[in-house]
Amino acid sequence: MSSFGDTKINELSKVSLKEPVLIQGLPGLGYVGKVAVDFFIEKLRPRKIAELYSSYLLFPDGNLGINISEDGTYSLPRYEFYAFGEREPHAIFLTGDAQPSVTGQYEVASMVLDFVQGLGAKSVFTMGGYGESSLGEKLRKMGAKMARGGAITGAAGVILGIGRQRGLQCAGLLGATAGVYPDLEAARAVIQMLTGLVGIPLELKDLDREVEDLRKKMEKLRPSEPGEAKEGEEKLSDEDKGRYIT
Repeated sequence: MSSFGDTKINELSKVSLKEPVLIQGLPGLGYVGKVAVDFFIEKLRPRKIAELYSSYLLFPDGNLGINISEDGTYSLPRYEFYAFGEREPHAIFLTGDAQPSVTGQYEVASMVLDFVQGLGAKSVFTMGGYGESSLGEKLRKMGAKMARGGAITGAAGVILGIGRQRGLQCAGLLGATAGVYPDLEAARAVIQMLTGLVGIPLELKDLDREVEDLRKKMEKLRPSEPGEAKEGEEKLSDEDKGRYIT
């Protein structure tokens, strides 16, 4: 077990990987990142290799506590690391049920990077952020839109900044979302972009069916005419409904 301050990583099993890419997806707007990473985990069935616990991992309302599962078991909020090494490219998927508090962002992100760099990671991808150097050019060629100004807050942004300082190749992907929970359509756009960028083969038919089912349910619940933007919302063109980098 490695620790730093109030943050600890419990290593569950040893693994040998060749320059794995870190792919991080945590709860956020539309749950886009978490849905995307959890889909990779569901389909690729990587091995769980570690858990991160920290007093900085809080519930959305800012409280500390435990999560209770449907079977009655419970656990503290945590990050989970999954290793995929059956074929190249190797990858480490990072998911979780909470984001760190503002005061703990640097500590938690640094612990994550220490751990994955110890396994040979040289690239970091998060769901929400921006592309860097050659990665940015490759993403543009794949149809991604690059952000011009603004900021990325939370774990998705901080780990990119620290990773860049460490000389890692870093990029962040953000799927356009109106904040629907979960936004499967935005998650699909991010997954498609990431599979093409990293080269991890993944069948999206199951997700396509879920996206279509959710879209039909949302249309039935929607009071306004199809395509009509609600007050305070920006109507997206067909061109804008894909994926972009920010």
